[in-house]
Amino acid sequence: MMHKFVEFQSAKAALLFADYCKTQGLQVVIEPHGQASALFAPAEQLPQVQSLLEQFLQDPAHPRYQAAAWQQSNIVATSAASSRVQLAALWRAPLTSVLVLLTLVVYLWQQLDFSGANAALQLTQPTQFWRWLTPIVLHFSLTHLVFNLCWWGLLGYKVEQHTNSATLLQLTLSSAVISNGLQLALAGPNFGGLSGVVYALFGYCWLYDKLRGTQHYPITNGLAAFMVLWLALGFMDVLWVNMANWAHLGGLLCGLVWAWLSKGAKPS
Repeated sequence: MMHKFVEFQSAKAALLFADYCKTQGLQVVIEPHGQASALFAPAEQLPQVQSLLEQFLQDPAHPRYQAAAWQQSNIVATSAASSRVQLAALWRAPLTSVLVLLTLVVYLWQQLDFSGANAALQLTQPTQFWRWLTPIVLHFSLTHLVFNLCWWGLLGYKVEQHTNSATLLQLTLSSAVISNGLQLALAGPNFGGLSGVVYALFGYCWLYDKLRGTQHYPITNGLAAFMVLWLALGFMDVLWVNMANWAHLGGLLCGLVWAWLSKGAKPS
């Protein structure tokens, strides 16, 4: 016998969740109830469905649900209204947004006065404490900038929403200092970029979910393996781009340590 377990006001949300359940081998049926959509499942599957529902309600925008819709050939289009909601949600992650804007301003400064911006922000004078942080906002090509900001925007937003701004701040500041300091000590001051912090977020998000058996962050084992391979290739000096390899390694280790230290903490 089928039992009703939830009712969504949004038909798109109901379809996303139902498709995801089907990819997990669960039988979920949608029935329209006026303007709402009711979901039904067999009694013996209700405990598993309820567990998946709790995860869905915590983060309905997770890529796994759209991927399930593709798998079921039910592509859920994003309306203009939902796009505005997502944009508003970004501004509820203030640290993520502020660093994006700051990095863009610095990149514009570099286009106007490349030498001046680099001289002011690179870690050339360690006694000036702010220079241990400022290299993270320097980027030397548009590709470099876009790659780092895309990952920062995705992972920074996820961390800030799932935990809080303070957690993202401590992760960002500590990984910036460690990655910049390691790169300075072992390769010199001619570097810049948010990559060390991005690697910290990768390490943090991957190990955070592994330690808890959750799926809060969009870091699969395959993606984690690729990032480690990319790091290794950088050290082997076989890539076509110059990379701050020690900064990447320092950031990754810092993120892993933070995830380990927070394994017993509950999200706020």
